[in-house]
Amino acid sequence: MALSIEQLQAFVATVEQKGIAQAARHLGKHVTTVREQVNNFEIDTGLTLFERHARSLEVTPHGLQLYKYAISMLSEATHFELKIDSLLKGVPDRMTVAIETSLVDRNLDLVLAEILNKYPYLNLKVLNGDTLQVRGWVMSGRADVGLVFSAINMVQEIEVKKAYSFDVVRVVPKQWQLPKNATDRDFADKLQLTYSFLSDLGLKSADIVSHRHMVCNNAFQMLNLVKTGVGWGHLPGFICKEATENNDVVVFPDEFANWNAEVILQQGASINPAMKMFIDAVCGFGHR
Repeated sequence: MALSIEQLQAFVATVEQKGIAQAARHLGKHVTTVREQVNNFEIDTGLTLFERHARSLEVTPHGLQLYKYAISMLSEATHFELKIDSLLKGVPDRMTVAIETSLVDRNLDLVLAEILNKYPYLNLKVLNGDTLQVRGWVMSGRADVGLVFSAINMVQEIEVKKAYSFDVVRVVPKQWQLPKNATDRDFADKLQLTYSFLSDLGLKSADIVSHRHMVCNNAFQMLNLVKTGVGWGHLPGFICKEATENNDVVVFPDEFANWNAEVILQQGASINPAMKMFIDAVCGFGHR
């Protein structure tokens, strides 16, 4: 039995539109073409799928049963065509994106959603870790592309692209009664929360102000600890925005002021369309 996609489309449209003429209009085809496709479909199946009345068609029980399967077959045919299109465009079967946990936010989620909407057959995997973990995943090939905090000493095997910049603020528990013009001296005896990767890279001195500090690898955990009154820390302003607006924390301007996020990938890596879409999107954030 040689059934065509056009026959299935004509049959499904006739069932749903309740007539040949209506189905032809829906499909943008001539009535004669649709009638011939439906008639040939019945001949090929050997089944009576419609009862013909003077002014209407009525789908038979056999027709209703086949309708459900025809819908599935058309859906699979659509998936098949989209997969072919994906292969022609050079989109791989899978892609792994590694993102610094402290940079995860809704805007990045929207970028990933857009990639999946455009490439529905892409098997997308997202890894979260600190900047050094992300760098390691990219270097080892476990991740195709990464998003990290800007660091001075990236290795030669890694290609770096500036993604976006953002304000860094000094976030303090609201329970602390500090003057608005507080200086580093006022923070020296208070516990400071700092990023573990800065210590691992030998950059701790660029961040540490206090005599005591606690190492974390997650800005969101740091923010939650600040809310509890444990300590203070330097955090990306966009992460603290809601907490600041809700008066859960107090924000002080800081001379640290500005930092960058960077896209990283293996040196000389081939950039496929899905990777390019991710890179272009995050590099288009500008200043946050």
